[in-house]
Amino acid sequence: MNLAQVEIFCRVAESGSIAEAARLLNSNRTRLSMALKSLEKDLGVELFVRSGNRLELSEAGKTILRDCENLVSTADRIKNMCRAKEDTFAAEIWIARDDSLPGDFWRDTSLALSKKYPATSFSLVQASSGDLASMIELKQVDYAFGIDYVLDDMPSLKYQRLGKIRMMSVCRSEHKLAKMRRVEDFDLRRELQVCLAYLNLKENPELAPMASRFIGFNSFEHMLDAILRESAWGVLPEPLIKSYLREEQLGVIRHSYGLVQEEFCLLTPDFSQTHPAMEWLAEQVTEYLFSY
Repeated sequence: MNLAQVEIFCRVAESGSIAEAARLLNSNRTRLSMALKSLEKDLGVELFVRSGNRLELSEAGKTILRDCENLVSTADRIKNMCRAKEDTFAAEIWIARDDSLPGDFWRDTSLALSKKYPATSFSLVQASSGDLASMIELKQVDYAFGIDYVLDDMPSLKYQRLGKIRMMSVCRSEHKLAKMRRVEDFDLRRELQVCLAYLNLKENPELAPMASRFIGFNSFEHMLDAILRESAWGVLPEPLIKSYLREEQLGVIRHSYGLVQEEFCLLTPDFSQTHPAMEWLAEQVTEYLFSY
């Protein structure tokens, strides 16, 4: 068994076709077929069964697929990091982050990060907090920073806690909820809520809306804008709304869960070695959160 055979197995499993896998790998079908047969011989099992015009994984194939994907991903990461060390290849790192910290922070730290690691390219994408874990698990990004509502729920991920972030139930200062001395659950249920929407198919009770009427947004900034424009309430991170609270545009709702703390994390694949650039970025995040 060799790495090339393992990669071919993964691509055929992904595409369900030797012809399509050959196109993706810029190879030919004969070579791929021979490599698969050799791998099956080495392992002593059949990895695929034919279903019509498609190849479907056998039970043995399903069992080893995840480990094979991890093996290929780890090998690619090792190659890229070694090339980056020699400054002969500009390694690329994809980072997902939520918007619980202000955009200015990410802009400034990203520019500093690029100067500190000139041999590496960084791509930052904004995503809903509820999607960060699944983006890592699906290999859509290499790392993710943000509030993680499914902490420790995915054994394939590593969770590095960087600090606490305070979440506040808020509304416009003139909203009737802001003027009540004590707010009960039924008071919140009667008012329009803006909440966090996410694409992850796993149910997440922490992100379930409380109110009977709600609007879901995939970012805290959109939630904030809706609260400022409409007669609505929602739960937002303190770093994003500090100035609006100071200027009394927003008011904190006096509810038993009006102030809660969540973990802000760096998420990485469990099998991978964290890139030094991400360790540096994690330190900047920790220092920023400490100021709160």
